[in-house]
Amino acid sequence: MSFNPREASAYFESRPFAPLLEDEEPERYPPLPEAEKKPGAGTIKQPALRWHRDADPNADRAWLVKDLVPETGKGLLSGQWGSEKTFGVLDLCASTMTGQPFAGRRVIRRGGILFIAPEGAFEIPIRLRGLVNGKIAGDALAETAGGNPTVDPDDLPFAWIEECPRLVEAEAVEILAKVAEQAADELRTRYDMPLALIVLDTVAAGAGFDDENSAAEAQRVMNALERLSHRTGAFVFGVDHFGKSTGTGTRGSSAKEAAADVVLAMLAERDPAGNVSNTRMAVRKLRGGRIGQETPYALQPIEIGIDRWDDPITTCIVDWQTDRTSAAAVEAVKQKWPTSLRVIQAAMVTTLIDHGKENRPFGNDGPELRTVLSSHVRTAFVSSYAADGETEVKRTEAKKKAFQRAVKAAQGKGLIAVREIAGNEHFWMVADA
Repeated sequence: MSFNPREASAYFESRPFAPLLEDEEPERYPPLPEAEKKPGAGTIKQPALRWHRDADPNADRAWLVKDLVPETGKGLLSGQWGSEKTFGVLDLCASTMTGQPFAGRRVIRRGGILFIAPEGAFEIPIRLRGLVNGKIAGDALAETAGGNPTVDPDDLPFAWIEECPRLVEAEAVEILAKVAEQAADELRTRYDMPLALIVLDTVAAGAGFDDENSAAEAQRVMNALERLSHRTGAFVFGVDHFGKSTGTGTRGSSAKEAAADVVLAMLAERDPAGNVSNTRMAVRKLRGGRIGQETPYALQPIEIGIDRWDDPITTCIVDWQTDRTSAAAVEAVKQKWPTSLRVIQAAMVTTLIDHGKENRPFGNDGPELRTVLSSHVRTAFVSSYAADGETEVKRTEAKKKAFQRAVKAAQGKGLIAVREIAGNEHFWMVADA
């Protein structure tokens, strides 16, 4: 291409440059014209620095249910088919409204409920009647006799919606926040209560996943629940399903459990005919708290009326059997995971949640299992294993040998499995172990 001085002159005349003054440096990064700025540019706030010297030395964790559910944040109440997850989360709603204990644990923050029910919403009125007849009415009468304020069994601080915007979409949080603000206003003016708990039943129905196994989509949904909690000041609980194997935990990407502040697992044994037994709730994950505790429960049938054919209308409530906090379950755990292996058991549970990924250890035709790199398990084990030794080198060597013994013993008892995948050693917990 030849250089044309006339065309070049016309080009520069159409784009004038202001002459630089003497000793003036040209601006290296001139500001963009207003028309070229991206939407939202300049609106991001700089995070505020916080210093240890300004922190309250007596500050404690804020709880909705002490040592179980934080006051704000997001969590999952997951479980197998037949473990009656919705009855469990409705029982949490009842305790939040009345202040009565939940699964034997103290309720710290009383408040109202917003229930998002894109799945099975038609059952809500019936199940609320069961809660009123089986639990709330009795609690209200007891509180009234004691002279304390209580909820009205005929007018619960409980609102619900039957649709949910797809949580994978950017505008979903804004839509739900407006609904929550409307509910919060009504709770304050009519019941003198804050909005304390938001429930999504179920995550699968509300998320609108294109690919349920996508870590990016799962993270987007959990971020949406977190933002909804920030906007409302309520804890947001998502009801979710377990995968085909209890060992893999919540169905879909492991990013959901990894992002949650608490994961409660509704567990049960089911025979080929569909009969369910040994129902219990386990604390699968809890930031800042203990995990692994199990609280047994049973479903108690409640008659709430008569239908037009003169047949009884029934539903169920959860009967937490806290007086025998899993004597059978604790004994079963002891038999399967002896005391000598509790450190590696805790390391496996923690790392499978935080670092586990879905794999097919036995090839594409084999089952999909949640596995974790042995290096993650080793790190978690070593950090919590107490070893004797005069020097750091000796203590490190003692921990290394203890980890090798624990792996061998757990594998020998059929509690964990080990296999090389893509050149790396992976561990997973054997189902029902």
